[in-house]
Amino acid sequence: MAGNAAFLRAEPTLAWLGQFEPEDQPAAIALLRAMTLVSRDAFADRLCALILQRLEEGGGPVGLYVEREWKHRHGIPFRLFKESKTKVRRAHGVGPRPVEPTKPYDADVGSEGIVAQLVSELCRTHSKRLLNHPGPDAIRKHGIRRFILITDFIGSGKRAATYLQAAWRVRSVRSWWSARARKGLSFEVLAYAASPRGRSAVERHRSRPAVYVVVGCPTLETSFSDPTIRQLCVKYSPVPPSVMPPTGFRNGGALIAFAHGIPNNAPPMLYKRSASWAPLFPARVTSTTREHFPAASDPEAVRTHLLAMRQRRLAKAGQVESAKPHAQSLLLVLAALSRPPRESEALSRRTGLTVLEVEAALKSALKHGWVDGRYRLTDSGHSELAQARKAASPKSLLAEAPPFYYPKLLRAPREVSS
Repeated sequence: MAGNAAFLRAEPTLAWLGQFEPEDQPAAIALLRAMTLVSRDAFADRLCALILQRLEEGGGPVGLYVEREWKHRHGIPFRLFKESKTKVRRAHGVGPRPVEPTKPYDADVGSEGIVAQLVSELCRTHSKRLLNHPGPDAIRKHGIRRFILITDFIGSGKRAATYLQAAWRVRSVRSWWSARARKGLSFEVLAYAASPRGRSAVERHRSRPAVYVVVGCPTLETSFSDPTIRQLCVKYSPVPPSVMPPTGFRNGGALIAFAHGIPNNAPPMLYKRSASWAPLFPARVTSTTREHFPAASDPEAVRTHLLAMRQRRLAKAGQVESAKPHAQSLLLVLAALSRPPRESEALSRRTGLTVLEVEAALKSALKHGWVDGRYRLTDSGHSELAQARKAASPKSLLAEAPPFYYPKLLRAPREVSS
């Protein structure tokens, strides 16, 4: 979340900033302020909420699969399910393991371990509607109609697309998918965040998956219009471009870090080391700084978001960060709607809210007539923002409905005077 005041004051962060030349330090601070830092609790709670929201909207039963590295040969992934060797190939057996190293000499477990734990808990809690990595036999037995792939982050989209391709290579899966309009199998990908390029790469897969995210991921491209920050990444990149581009794997430029690690799509000066450079997140591990990641509701982050949206008077008034959560979300979204783009994911990047919170705020604003059908502010919406910029609390937006009256004291009736 933007702002990240405690993170910026942390000793490891200050030591990292001290490596920059004095004239470059403001740009480095701006980069860190633009980053989304995700705590363990925020990651688990919000990703689970997205999974359950998709379950309610689409019904069940649903098969949940955790994205991970998949074995391949000459760039072609192995099939996700076993197939019979008969003339008509038929998928059979159990599903894939949620966590399994692809190389026998490398036993490291990445973010799939954390995601797999979340999926296991959800499947145990909702055992009749959520199935954990079902194979072809379970898909037929339980009538599963949705294949949902879960991941923490879609960077370049390569891993998610490879996993989908592993399923797509199974003939039975393609057959089920062709009947998706009636009783077949459709695909979805759920992620905490996704870069715009990565999301597009996954959506282009032949299975036509629907992609849903918790928050919009800030990138160098979406967060900074001037080339200063990109030039900073080039100037201080600790590795040559042949090893890793200065803006990250496949020039992702992702500005996000999780409590369990930072993706390789982020600028390498954040996690790569050289003889003259010490990274902020060594080996893409955030253990030295994650205790300083902001909480879900951080007043400093709210003010920083407002300033980034050029809402100085609104930030100075202090009404947004002091408002109740529902009113705070609504005011942030109204402020973000002052300029395009106005899609949910773009608004999420701009406000720091989850996509679900943005959509709820848009629905409320539309109901009250503060935005039109294209999510542009109406005169009433502009009036609400103008009221919020004043020192006094905006009554029409922030005031709660009066509680129902009930007597608190029972008094003896008065005598009728003559």
